[in-house]
Amino acid sequence: MTLLASLVSAFLLAQASPMQTPPTDTTRLVRGFGGQQFAWGTAGLCNGKQLKAYLPVSATGVDMLVTYYLTALDGSPSPKPKFLPVDEVQWLRIRGQYSALLKEKKREPGRIGARRVAGPVELYVVKAASAPTTSFLGPTPVLSAPAASTQTTEPEAVRWYLRRADGTLVLVTPENFARQVSTFLADDAELARRVAAGQPGHGPAELEALIRQYNERARSR
Repeated sequence: MTLLASLVSAFLLAQASPMQTPPTDTTRLVRGFGGQQFAWGTAGLCNGKQLKAYLPVSATGVDMLVTYYLTALDGSPSPKPKFLPVDEVQWLRIRGQYSALLKEKKREPGRIGARRVAGPVELYVVKAASAPTTSFLGPTPVLSAPAASTQTTEPEAVRWYLRRADGTLVLVTPENFARQVSTFLADDAELARRVAAGQPGHGPAELEALIRQYNERARSR
């Protein structure tokens, strides 16, 4: 067989071969550490790097630690979870959900809030989580999910944050809702006045709708 014929034969054989399928499915949800669901996503780290991994899927943010896996959870052997302090993570993008590190004060621990509203004013939510427990089995500490308890516990706290593009951030508290939100939205005098007066439809239960309304009005001004 001539060299040309050999090359043509090799080319046709390569074209006829089926394409190699990816080794892992990065589109589905999988259950992992602490019963959380994980999906393939990206974490933007505070050091400027990006991490591609299986990350926790959450509509209420991440408190304290970001758990992740570098390989599929259904692999053999099953991968061990890895952990990042939230203060090392700038943002997360997982299945269309954007979340960001929120810090009221520079030296205080941050939280990763799930963005509920985007725009000139962003609205984020974080549900405070129970701390993982550390047990010592031999010389190495082992991080595990909080153990189930039959005792009555306090409900998990949900925190709402407002943030502007310049980094201005406020944690909205129920007792100071009218003052905080009306001040934050002060450049929309009419809306701020209604919030400050506590008019029906302008309270804590309507916060998400209020921020959407503010952003729509801001874009039209």
